[in-house]
Amino acid sequence: MSEERLYQPDFSSIFGSSYANAFIYKNIDSLIYPVFSDIEKSEKLEKLLDLTDANERSYFYNRTISLEDELVELTCSNIKIGLIQAMDLGRDYGITNQDVLSAVKRRPDIFKAILSYDLSEINTLHPILNEIKEISRSIDVVGICLYPSYTKLDLSVDTNERLREFFNFCSEHNYFIKLDLGNFKLPNFSEGFISPEILKTLISHFKTNQFIVSGLDLSVDFHSYLSLQKYFDNLWIEIDPRTFGGMTPTGCFNQLFQTEGFIQNSWSKITIGSATPILEVSQMVKGFNESTETLNFPEKCLLRTWAFRNLNRINPKTFTIENDKNINLFATLRELKVEREVETNSEIDIFYKLKLRSYAITQLLFLTEIIKNVFERSKKEYPSYKDGELFLRSYHTTTSLIINEHEPGNYLDLHYKFAEISKKNNQPFLHTVHALENRADFNHYDHELASSFGNRQLIIPILNNQLEIGGRENFYVLVTFGPRTFSLLIRVKLYKT
Repeated sequence: MSEERLYQPDFSSIFGSSYANAFIYKNIDSLIYPVFSDIEKSEKLEKLLDLTDANERSYFYNRTISLEDELVELTCSNIKIGLIQAMDLGRDYGITNQDVLSAVKRRPDIFKAILSYDLSEINTLHPILNEIKEISRSIDVVGICLYPSYTKLDLSVDTNERLREFFNFCSEHNYFIKLDLGNFKLPNFSEGFISPEILKTLISHFKTNQFIVSGLDLSVDFHSYLSLQKYFDNLWIEIDPRTFGGMTPTGCFNQLFQTEGFIQNSWSKITIGSATPILEVSQMVKGFNESTETLNFPEKCLLRTWAFRNLNRINPKTFTIENDKNINLFATLRELKVEREVETNSEIDIFYKLKLRSYAITQLLFLTEIIKNVFERSKKEYPSYKDGELFLRSYHTTTSLIINEHEPGNYLDLHYKFAEISKKNNQPFLHTVHALENRADFNHYDHELASSFGNRQLIIPILNNQLEIGGRENFYVLVTFGPRTFSLLIRVKLYKT
């Protein structure tokens, strides 16, 4: 079992409750071309495969593989979802949406579609939008890929009204926009139709769209596009074989992960595509695993958790899990009940017992919203009492209450720091194996963590119907020796004034 799974954070505090446990979601290959020996090809695709340079070498290299071969490759690499992509270049060769449709229909349980259109010279969008709607009735469509450098597509939102209309349609239907930079060896490439400057302007006008930049070359343009991710949360970066240049997959990932700020800024917004049948996805996974092996614990865990899963979050309506009950299984709060209410002449005390769950060996669980909800419940019941205090206490010797800033990077740093401490070798300590309760007990560092960090109990003042919490203060409970269920006590005291 991998460490990233055994020690995963509470991702609900970053991505929302649906993504608390990353491992209920499937790994995704974000770029597969529908070029399989046992699936009929369109005339345009046949022409693309026949296209050669002056040396009679194919412009579009592809291995001869069947759909069954591809399924074996995906299984070998633990990839459960493949995105099949079209390539509309506005020419008599390319990969049609019908090619995509034919492949996805063969295994709709595994494949989803990325359609493609040439939007450069159109007077009306109706035929295109109607076709997308029609195709989406029979298969899952997740995105649209555009090739501006081959179709000479004007990406200026000020002059291209059709583009604005199309992007609004994609936003409404939760289709991402993949912009391919066109770093193929195909003829008639046109400079100037996409650049970091053009992309920056485009994204700033369409904040509700999700954009993926594909075809980046690590030796040429990668870093200039990468810097945009610091400013735009709706920009994703796809890593595919064109990114490598003259490197191996391992060498490419090594260089990427050693780039200052890359992991910090991009771990949650990268996606990895094999460009099958150009390259085997197993080679991408092998290179990724070899490269992440040398990273520090937090970086290794984050990338191995999300790099192949990130796209699950780009379109929640399409990338779903098989059973919604699996999401509820990993909710932190399992039970909330009022244990007792005590009223005197001067105050009212409401005692709440909370049953909570961790789902990793060591986990820093986010409590702020739970605390606020308990307080709101008390305030609603006794609206006329405006001052008091909220008291929070842990019952367990291997849990600890912690206050800190809830910025995602800070939260992850804290979580992985605690996880690294707790996974140290406990063998040299006296607190090992022989226990008074006739059970194995070997968690010295769990007890040390609980005693060294945070507190057993906290008090939050209530003034004028508000919890007196600092602007950046948030609340957590550190839980070790899990997964486990455990209890917290909250007492809300309201003064009668």
